[in-house]
Amino acid sequence: MEILDALKSEDGGLPIVPIALVILAIGIVTLVVSAILARSDRNVARRRLRVQPETNEDDGEPRRQKSGRKAVRERAVKTTLDFYSKGDPENVARLRLKLIKAGYMEPGSVGTFFIIRFVAFVVFGLGAMAVATTIGAESTATNRWIFIGMAAGFGYFLPGFVLSRVVAAKVSEYRNGFPDFMDLMIVCSDAGMSMEAGIERVSRELEMTYPTLSKHLQLLSIELRVGRNLEDSLRSLGDRLNLEEVRSFATLLRQSKELGTSLSGALRVFSDEMRHKRLSLAEEKAHALPAKLSIPVTACILPVVLMIAIIPVIVKFTTE
Repeated sequence: MEILDALKSEDGGLPIVPIALVILAIGIVTLVVSAILARSDRNVARRRLRVQPETNEDDGEPRRQKSGRKAVRERAVKTTLDFYSKGDPENVARLRLKLIKAGYMEPGSVGTFFIIRFVAFVVFGLGAMAVATTIGAESTATNRWIFIGMAAGFGYFLPGFVLSRVVAAKVSEYRNGFPDFMDLMIVCSDAGMSMEAGIERVSRELEMTYPTLSKHLQLLSIELRVGRNLEDSLRSLGDRLNLEEVRSFATLLRQSKELGTSLSGALRVFSDEMRHKRLSLAEEKAHALPAKLSIPVTACILPVVLMIAIIPVIVKFTTE
């Protein structure tokens, strides 16, 4: 207790310990999110080498209990979605598109996101209240409520931040998998398959290596089955994937159809351009790395070098 009392501020303000705990919690959450995203990047090679689908074993839970919990969850998700849809439908539509970009294409994904955000808001708020009550009991009520509000706000915005990181990771996966899609489309075109049949076949082939991209391609195939135009379907696919390459692919197909050029040749040229563009982006990031490293080098190494160079001179003048 003496150590905790010593860490508190002298003017009775907000104690240092809760602030340190909040900073520590933010650092832990950031490290966990980064580790999850890094693990997903490391699993790309494993997915590409996977040849058999994973099988889920039955956990032995009664089916009636599962259906009951599923019904309660679906009812909660539907109620939450209806509540937010009536209040701000434009925000719900934008969130729906963002969730689709992240690979969550279920109808109840928007309601699930709102529930997760509300739970995170409550959990972080209650946790901050417990910390402020136990450790910061001697601080003022205003400072305690400010601390609780900051923690609750962090919990409220945390799911959105995680979703943005997931979208960025998925866009990278789409950009890496689309050249493979183009190569398989070239094989299908050389074999005499139509564009619609080739997309359906390639979507099944990419299910093991790029599962999320395969889902989007299956949705594209369903849109083509119901009679939607190929160009419009590809533009919608580009909006869902957030890739300019898909929109360019739609333009390429239209120009190839109007000019009567070979489809396989156009696909082969476009695939080569995409791979060259991906290599150019990698080279651009590599060339930008020295400029990005200049800030931490200047902030961390330069002060130490200056101290080593100046301290002996200061010690010499002070001792004389």
